[in-house]
Amino acid sequence: MGGRTPLLVLTFSLAVLSIIELGISHGCRETERKALIDFKRGLHDPSDRLSSWVGEDCCAWEGVGCSNISGHVIKLDLRNTRRTYLIEDCTHQVVYDLSDDDPGCKWALRGGITPSLRSLQQLNRLDLSGNYFMHKPIPKFLGAFRRLTYLNLSGAGFMGRVPDQLGNLSTLQHLDLSYNCHWDDEGDGFSCLYLENSGWISLLTSLRHLNMTRVRFTNAANWLQDLNALPHVQEIELRGCDLGTFPRSPSHVNFTSLTTLDLRGNYINSTIPDWVFNITSLEFLYLGGNDLYGFFPDSVTKLTSLKALDLSGSELQDGFMQVGHVSNLCKLQILNLRYVPINDVLANLEMVFSGCLRNTIEELYLGRTQLSGSFPDWLGNIKNLKSLDLSSNSLCGSVPASIGNLSLLQHLVLYSNDLNGTISKGIGQLKSLVDLNLYNNSLSLSEDDLANLSSLEYLDISYNSIYLNKSDDWIPPFQLQSLSMDFCQIGPTPQFPKWLRTQTILRRLQMSSAGIKETLPNWLPSSLEHLYLSNNEITCDVRQYFPNLISLDLSNNSLSGYLPPKILNMMPRLKYLSLSNNKITEVKDMILDGLPSSLEHLDLSCNSLHGSLLASLGNLSMLQYLDLESNYLNGMFPEGIKRLKSLVHLDLYNNSLSLSEDDLANLSSLKYLVISYNSIYLNKSDDWIPPFQLNTLLMEFCQILPMPQFPKWLRTQTTLDELDLSNAGIKETIPNWLPSGLEYLDLSNNMIGGDVPYYFSNLTMLDLSNNSLSGYLPRNILNMMPSLRYLDLSNNKITGEVPQFFPKISNTMPTLRWSVEIGRS
Repeated sequence: MGGRTPLLVLTFSLAVLSIIELGISHGCRETERKALIDFKRGLHDPSDRLSSWVGEDCCAWEGVGCSNISGHVIKLDLRNTRRTYLIEDCTHQVVYDLSDDDPGCKWALRGGITPSLRSLQQLNRLDLSGNYFMHKPIPKFLGAFRRLTYLNLSGAGFMGRVPDQLGNLSTLQHLDLSYNCHWDDEGDGFSCLYLENSGWISLLTSLRHLNMTRVRFTNAANWLQDLNALPHVQEIELRGCDLGTFPRSPSHVNFTSLTTLDLRGNYINSTIPDWVFNITSLEFLYLGGNDLYGFFPDSVTKLTSLKALDLSGSELQDGFMQVGHVSNLCKLQILNLRYVPINDVLANLEMVFSGCLRNTIEELYLGRTQLSGSFPDWLGNIKNLKSLDLSSNSLCGSVPASIGNLSLLQHLVLYSNDLNGTISKGIGQLKSLVDLNLYNNSLSLSEDDLANLSSLEYLDISYNSIYLNKSDDWIPPFQLQSLSMDFCQIGPTPQFPKWLRTQTILRRLQMSSAGIKETLPNWLPSSLEHLYLSNNEITCDVRQYFPNLISLDLSNNSLSGYLPPKILNMMPRLKYLSLSNNKITEVKDMILDGLPSSLEHLDLSCNSLHGSLLASLGNLSMLQYLDLESNYLNGMFPEGIKRLKSLVHLDLYNNSLSLSEDDLANLSSLKYLVISYNSIYLNKSDDWIPPFQLNTLLMEFCQILPMPQFPKWLRTQTTLDELDLSNAGIKETIPNWLPSGLEYLDLSNNMIGGDVPYYFSNLTMLDLSNNSLSGYLPRNILNMMPSLRYLDLSNNKITGEVPQFFPKISNTMPTLRWSVEIGRS
């Protein structure tokens, strides 16, 4: 017993020395703790998600996981779970399509990935998805994490080329680089991550899941062969990657474990490839949004495990009968054939949905497939159907009562057909229905038809009619989130349905062009975020408190008088406000001094605003769009507008305001300026450089003081592509310093002399009519301005021969007007 004591002591001593050598302090290695602290310093954390990152034990920090044995950091999971809309990153918060921003961006970590993170060499899981890394490239050193099995950088604001070094991650099982895109205001739309070489993907031999949706495959022609080298891959998602075409089919398909193949939206112009149907393990096959054509392979019957098939947008020969083979896919639950030109009577499709498919299909999408005829009864026999889309076809008649047999149906989309008559009682029996879209038909329904739809959340009956036959105190069984009743004939008299007051979670209400003549009620749901009531005859002011409202459209109504004082205090989240084409005469204080405003878009055009009492607009610090066109504004430029440094779009068309260059001196974000039918005093020196860069400047019928001339600061506007100075009284020649990038130039109805300019290579429209131009017209003017599509030189004093391009001009320039004095040789 005593002989073993020295050995025990030695073992214990070695263990202690090992712990000391490892530098573990309170379960966390000091070098790794410092690396994480350095990473945190490089981030902006607006919601304090990293508030727990203090103290010595980094293993207890939020999102950090350590090995229980070694103490190494093996997990860093900082995923922003609040992001719901990853298609665009968190670059800026704006209103797109009048919908709210992604609120999850408020919880996004912002900044960069510091090189110190490479100290985490034992990392096997890294998730930074849903954050915002400022369009920086993915760090190459991530390829040094040789133990990594999970890497998720989805929707994280990375940009540039995907580093080939990721191919070193031979143990990686899950790779997600999807949705790293942002909208480029100055470029050509979305800019996204890209890769030029897909060869490194073939080295990820342990990969199970690959998602590179929206990663551009630039010059990566061998992507299929590289993916085919992955023996264990189960899911491949390459949606919207600009693949363009299918590479040469592989001699042997190695996808023995593949269950999901998503190639949607790649503009692939090809026949449907046979090799796809040799992947017998497939359960989900998405090929929609491409340009596939030809005959549908009967080999689809090999895919006996298939649960979802998307061929939307394909041009199949011989119509729907070519995909009749799908009737033998006895596990198929989802079938998407939107935009496939079936061109048949809907009743004739019964044979396809007989047999086992009738019992398995849950989602059927046949929108815009050129279907016609009446609504057949056999659809009511697909008992497991949860979603049915027959939109944008030519279906006629009424919906049969047999539709009521679909007790599981949640989504019924029938918009833009020729359905008419009373709505089927069968629809009224669909207690599971969540979404009912009848937009643009000629159906007649009543509140009774809705009385049993207890699950309904989204209802669109625009371009139909509804009879309000319930009592004013009727409480529907549903709670809607969205109700659309645009161009809806409401009987017996147009009005707001009284039951709207019961809809406590209603977010969107659309009742434009509904013939409503009453005042705006004060009992609309306070939950509303989007309220569109344009083109009615609503008469009262907005006085209800809407704490959640983001967009409000009351244009083309009968609002009169002045806007209620502090109107934006009643709508503190409002971003979009359109009150155009009313009879509003005055704008008083829109917001209490000192309180922030979220308003970005304000349209007060075509009202009766008078004077220049718009000082309160200066409190709208977030305002980007201001339209005051066609009012009765006069006098000096409103002081409030001068302070709007975020203003991008300013339209003062058709007023009688007096501006000066000083009034524009603080509008540093301005890109679109319309001051037509006003006056401007050029009181700056000739070398003044404005703080803005315009894209559009419209000054027709603008009185330019002290004398009509081209503003000298135009030479600084390098992004200007549209300039209108017609009817401005200008008598000088066209200066050679106008921006060379102009695409639209209208200088008509002035007294401009000199020669016809020919140095605008980007011009598509040039109007110099009704001036005093003289001299010769260059014979090769079209070669000098190759993009020109409209040219008007009428009523000038141009001399010379008809240019040599005249006989050929009909194909290149649709519109040509001129009047010249032809020279004689």
